[in-house]
Amino acid sequence: MNTEATSPSPQGGASPSGPHPAAASGAREVAVPFPPTSFEPPHARTAKPEDGTWRPLAEGAAGGTPVLAQATVHPHKIKPHVYVHVVAIDLRKVALHLVAGTLEPQSKDIPAERRPGLVPAADQQDLIAVFNGGFMARHGKYGMRVEGDEFLPPRPDACTVALYQDGAVRIAEWSQIEADAPKMVGLRQTPPCLVTARELHPAIEDAVRPRKWSAAENGEVEIRRSALGVDATGRVLFYGSGEWVTAKDVAVAMKAAGAVDAAQLDINYSYTKFLFYGRPTPSDPLQVVSTLIQDTKHIKRGYVTTPAERDFFYLKRRSHAASSPSK
Repeated sequence: MNTEATSPSPQGGASPSGPHPAAASGAREVAVPFPPTSFEPPHARTAKPEDGTWRPLAEGAAGGTPVLAQATVHPHKIKPHVYVHVVAIDLRKVALHLVAGTLEPQSKDIPAERRPGLVPAADQQDLIAVFNGGFMARHGKYGMRVEGDEFLPPRPDACTVALYQDGAVRIAEWSQIEADAPKMVGLRQTPPCLVTARELHPAIEDAVRPRKWSAAENGEVEIRRSALGVDATGRVLFYGSGEWVTAKDVAVAMKAAGAVDAAQLDINYSYTKFLFYGRPTPSDPLQVVSTLIQDTKHIKRGYVTTPAERDFFYLKRRSHAASSPSK
């Protein structure tokens, strides 16, 4: 279920039908720095000194060139303990993939051999990280498709993480990008988009009962949540995860970090994870070497030898031949 293609087109996050709607138009390409430039924390009262500053990560770096960077955001106006860690991902050098779990999303039409729940062996050599997908099928029946396998049909009103044949990633309501469906190699749907064209969802202020973005089984809304976003050029992807956060907190953090469009992924302690892979020594097998949030539930060789029951995304280094934007 490998969904890698070539890298994004010269317009950045261009979908097959045209450039990313937030990308600047014009014939001349705009340089995209990586790591991204520093950003202003959303609230001076709760910001920490390091907030808004991107720290290049060694994980996945080739020849000393960073392909991942991390920043922290404290998105709440008065609660300093609320935080979101954000990882920026250079899509010019890193490919995003989507894999179905062995059980989720539930589907009676896809046989077990089409859903092994593992990073393909051919991609493990260049594996950088794995992170969680979306809700279980019974929680909203949000659509998912990987290549020719449709596990659940897309919902018109659902936020959609779409992976294109040219390597681009788009995040938008399905009704806005449905026409591009034949040129997608994968899609995963979520509750309504947290951020669209730099604007927070109009219902996001309902922080007490954010039914659209769910809560813990006990009704608690300040929980661990995760999100995925993309910048205005479409060349930088953002994964965010934080503790004690509402949907609004995550949305505020993703927007502050530079996401013009963002979707909430899974929630709760057991299901949210961003795992970095490597080999502690050359003779060691591929395994999890660190996690974005220290207290993250995981299996050391999960996703590479131990199958995952739930869907997930993974990141791998692009080959040199695929690292240049398509023409």
